Amino acid sequence: MTRAAVSKRILYVNTVRGGSHGRIADDLAAAARDAGYETRFAYGRGPRSIDRIGGPIDGAAHLAATRLLDAHGFASARATRALIRRLRSDPPSLIHLHNIHGYYLHVGIFFEYLKSCGAPVIWTLHDCWAFTGHCSHFVRAHCERWKDGCHGCPMRGEYPASLFIDRSARNFSRKTRAFTRVPNLRVVAPSRWLAGLAGQSFLKDYPIEVIPNGVDLDAFTPPSDAKVNERPMMLAVASPFDHRKGFIDTVSVARSIPDADAVLVGLTSKQIEGLPKDSNIRGLRRTDSRDELIELYRRADVLINTTYEDTYPTVNMEAMACGAPVAAYDTGGCAEQITLDTGILARTGDTLGMASAVRSLIARRRSETRAACRAHAESAFDRSAAARRYVDLYNLLTES
Repeated sequence: MTRAAVSKRILYVNTVRGGSHGRIADDLAAAARDAGYETRFAYGRGPRSIDRIGGPIDGAAHLAATRLLDAHGFASARATRALIRRLRSDPPSLIHLHNIHGYYLHVGIFFEYLKSCGAPVIWTLHDCWAFTGHCSHFVRAHCERWKDGCHGCPMRGEYPASLFIDRSARNFSRKTRAFTRVPNLRVVAPSRWLAGLAGQSFLKDYPIEVIPNGVDLDAFTPPSDAKVNERPMMLAVASPFDHRKGFIDTVSVARSIPDADAVLVGLTSKQIEGLPKDSNIRGLRRTDSRDELIELYRRADVLINTTYEDTYPTVNMEAMACGAPVAAYDTGGCAEQITLDTGILARTGDTLGMASAVRSLIARRRSETRAACRAHAESAFDRSAAARRYVDLYNLLTES
């Protein structure tokens, strides 16, 4: 791999430092630094520093503009102009965008800067917000209005929720003008599913590449022993574990398999209190301990993923890396992650089919399933391999 000059600097832009997308950006920045690049971040929420875009007042004003005017992504003008002033005084060599929504950035103003700054741009999509007039996911609503101009948005009350006004058509038009005709921009998607959607949108004229996310295979590993649970254990992990992640469906599936225990991670106190009493289901709050999560994956006989909205679920990869097979809805990029040896897909919303898939996976020989899942994870979910592909792309764009 060509070592980049130390003088070359990459700017990463994301909603937060930390969280799933923030960790991906952090991991890529670490790989870039190993390759000789300097790195810098611009983010919307988190600890106050020179890298933060705006402050609490800017975020509150952006939230109000979203709720009252359906203007998500077109507020925070003052904070965005302040960011641009900093960048003009110390220009980056390359800009790597991740989530640019999340109440912190005026995308119209920022993309005008991108069109004139001269730096190559990589935009890693983590959802569909870039090419819709409102929502970040539309599959659950069976909506295809994003293909020719949004209107009458059926997801207006979903993130980023607007309380009174539907300006999805206006937002779609503004995004089209802002996000097209950016010189030297490349779109990256973590799944073929999302890349296919982007290729049908107004982003279709850009080069679109698929680079799947990965996980830390040195940390997420199968258990060292072959100990078997006294009763099979079903695991489900989401944060937040809401209707978009299929919370009610997971509870229904777990209750239909009373001869196995179920552990649901990422629940609120209210959800835990509302679980059926004297049942086979145990609810846990979200854990920030990676070690605790790894231990749960290692104990699990099967991971249940009833998500209705997802792009390339990290939980599926983490579970398989720890040796647990996955029963998942055929949502987003799930089909690209699961093989016949490592899990079963059920039609999205089909809880009976999901329960059947879970029973089938529990019945498989655990030692064989564990070995197959780990082998698949090593071949498909290596985080360092994904980072190398990004560094190769950085080199290509900064050396051309």
